[in-house]
Amino acid sequence: MSNEDNNMLGDLKIRSEDIAFRPDQLVTCSKCGKTNPPNRASCLYCGTALESAAAGGGAVKLNLRHLENWENGYNIVLIPPVGKADPDSIAKYFYYEPEQTERMLASADPFPLARLESSSEAEIAVSFLRENGVHSAVVSDVELKIGKPNVRLRSIAFSDDVVQLTSFNTGVAEELKNRDIALVVVGSLIETKTEALEKRKKGERQVLVETATASDDLLIDIYARDVDPGWRICTRGFDFSGLGAEKGLLAVENIQRILARLRELTPAIKFADDYRRNYSALSLIWDVEKNTDHEGLKRQLFGKSGFASVVRTSNLQQFSRYSRLQRILYEKTS
Repeated sequence: MSNEDNNMLGDLKIRSEDIAFRPDQLVTCSKCGKTNPPNRASCLYCGTALESAAAGGGAVKLNLRHLENWENGYNIVLIPPVGKADPDSIAKYFYYEPEQTERMLASADPFPLARLESSSEAEIAVSFLRENGVHSAVVSDVELKIGKPNVRLRSIAFSDDVVQLTSFNTGVAEELKNRDIALVVVGSLIETKTEALEKRKKGERQVLVETATASDDLLIDIYARDVDPGWRICTRGFDFSGLGAEKGLLAVENIQRILARLRELTPAIKFADDYRRNYSALSLIWDVEKNTDHEGLKRQLFGKSGFASVVRTSNLQQFSRYSRLQRILYEKTS
């Protein structure tokens, strides 16, 4: 090295040790035969779980690829209460902000901390969390049975020891004893709609008109012991006549009265009502659905014309996942 090179480097320290893994440390994938670093839980090339990954514990790097809603993943679920956890280590492990992690750890209800693509990685994450003071479990998307929705209710009527549930679609009524109701999950249906009219010219887009609307309605899911699926009360389209003299003029007030009546049925019913407080953190794990409809060239008043589009978002599937998660963990821990 010349004197000129030495002057350019100055006091910069040069790493002399070898930071790469030795050939004998690499792990061979049983499926594709390619070698991987020993700190990976799944093959870098084909995604197959590596047999030696479980022994690595917290040193193993998870594949934290964001899964789409249609993919079947494995949810790492916090089971409260949390003991003496280390939020900073957990935040670093899952690549979250410390504030986000603390909010998750403070949840009063079971809460998803991550969604991974393989069961082997999920078990490694559970082991890491256990070492860091957090009790957790693995619930697969298949177990959530999102394709089998809860029965939407048209009305609910209360008597001394039973509730009468009437299906929205069929009008069939069934009776459920108060003592058989195990869990009530409270959440919200949050939807937005944005309509835009834009002008396109030479690759540039100019928004001419844009309107946005939003709604936030209470959702209530009811689950009974040994009955699958559960039932769902939506504010919109619900018949509140079961409240009798308590029925008011506003749906937003009546749905709160329905919830209050459910709370009065029996002290044995568990209420999971932490969804609204944790809505933003949940979106890190489960996406809110977003759909865009392109409606082509349209003309509006005052001579404005352009390409119209409508963007809709809904958290319905996200809440359904959260609700089913509460039901599964309730059954496992009761």
